[in-house]
Amino acid sequence: MSHSENTSSWPKLLRRLSASTRPSGSVPERQRPPPLPMRPNRMLYQPQQLWTDSRPGTVVVSPGLQGLSLYVDEQQRMYESAQQRQQQQAPRQQPPQQLQKPQPPPTAVDDRAPTTERVAEFRLDIPNGVCNMTQHPGDTIVGSVVVTVTKPTKAQRISLTFLGQERVYLRDPANTSLIPSLVKVDLNLFEKRLSLWGQEIDSNNQDSAQMDVLAPGTLRIPFSIKIPHVNYPATIKRDKVCRVRYLIWAQFERPGTFRDHDMTTPKELLYIEPLAYPTRLREVFRINQLIEPFADSSTSSVAVQVDGGLSQLPAMAGDRVLYQLEIRAVRSAAALGTDFADQRQAVPYTVRYVRMCVVERLYVRGLIKGSELSQSYRTDLFSVTLDPTGQIPGKHSNSAGVFASTGYLRLPVDLCPFESKQLSRTYELRIECDVADDSSLLDKVTRQTSTYTLYTPLDVCTVSPDGFTEATLNNAYADETMNISGIAPPAHHLAAAEPAIRIGGWEVERSYVKWDKHNPCWIELAKKKAAA
Repeated sequence: MSHSENTSSWPKLLRRLSASTRPSGSVPERQRPPPLPMRPNRMLYQPQQLWTDSRPGTVVVSPGLQGLSLYVDEQQRMYESAQQRQQQQAPRQQPPQQLQKPQPPPTAVDDRAPTTERVAEFRLDIPNGVCNMTQHPGDTIVGSVVVTVTKPTKAQRISLTFLGQERVYLRDPANTSLIPSLVKVDLNLFEKRLSLWGQEIDSNNQDSAQMDVLAPGTLRIPFSIKIPHVNYPATIKRDKVCRVRYLIWAQFERPGTFRDHDMTTPKELLYIEPLAYPTRLREVFRINQLIEPFADSSTSSVAVQVDGGLSQLPAMAGDRVLYQLEIRAVRSAAALGTDFADQRQAVPYTVRYVRMCVVERLYVRGLIKGSELSQSYRTDLFSVTLDPTGQIPGKHSNSAGVFASTGYLRLPVDLCPFESKQLSRTYELRIECDVADDSSLLDKVTRQTSTYTLYTPLDVCTVSPDGFTEATLNNAYADETMNISGIAPPAHHLAAAEPAIRIGGWEVERSYVKWDKHNPCWIELAKKKAAA
């Protein structure tokens, strides 16, 4: 049996081991695999002369490494080719940019993107100095309507609408559920509409043959609105209570064959406030009132006596009002009975804290199902805790028998009382007093505390009363509504005048400024001019 026949059934590992132990003559020379090439090893020791010169062909190899002389040149070529690839892949360095000379401001150009729409632009342009400012009786609101068409366009008209609307919320008396339902009652103060281009408002002719054609390009139609000398209610919004707003918008009417192609601009909100004139001269408003406790209060036998006053009333919004108060705890009327001689007798209670709050009071009224209803709401606008006089500033707690305080109260700048058909707004001053017994402050379990509240009217006006005299105020009232004849504007529901809209009346000057090359910003300056 031959050697191949004996090993044919062996496993593969045993056959390999058997083949390695065969004599050299048993396997032909051509069947032997070729010898593996020597792998270059950069970690082999090389003499110092190999790195002294990086030029190819000048490498000095030691006699002990003669067998590696073929691989040294190959390593050098690989190193040079790698350097060339790195140079090719490295980004080219661009020359430094030269500073450009500042360019003059560009002229007014139309840089809008091209469009295929027939009406490329339709908007209401009101200057920021008009839209963001508060308007008063006698002022003028200016603006313009801008429309851009790309093709000859037939249209019926371009109109402008100015609307004043008042809304109040009243509880429905017919609703007997635990959750009260509110009913909205709307009243339009005025609604003025004017045709700026095309047919008149009264004309409803939609015949395309008789419509005007708007030529391609941009059309700017300036307009002006004159507010009459009438006290309209101020712009206000209170959730689920009331809302007064003045809106202005433009409409582009284009009747079509199957449907109308009307366009409306977003509605712009305008802020209008009336002129509140004083009804009396400035004087000291004195306070001398006794605050009785509630019937179910823990301190039902204790009342609070408030003495003092406010100077310079009526006051304008934003003024400082000087106050002086003396507050003490006294016996209540229920505890005294019919004997008032010892009302100021000392009681074992002390007024610890005093707060003053400016309160907005709204009276809403309306007609629901034939019956007139009215409701009132109070909202705190500003509050301050008073410091006792003679103690450390900021230490609001009082330990003396009488709480005495003197200082200035700064009124908010947005106070504006008004009177309308469904809504009226006035202001009050609330004085809150916290009364506690004279027991130790650490004994909070048995200590009795109670809060007493006093409301007093706060006379506020928007026109300074310094220019009025006593004779003027006594002889200038025209009716029971306390309107000064010929001076104070009447309420809107007592006057027949309405806002007047007309075309033109002002011009627009544009100044374009480019202040940054990478972030261009265009500034448009609008100035009011007299009508030509």
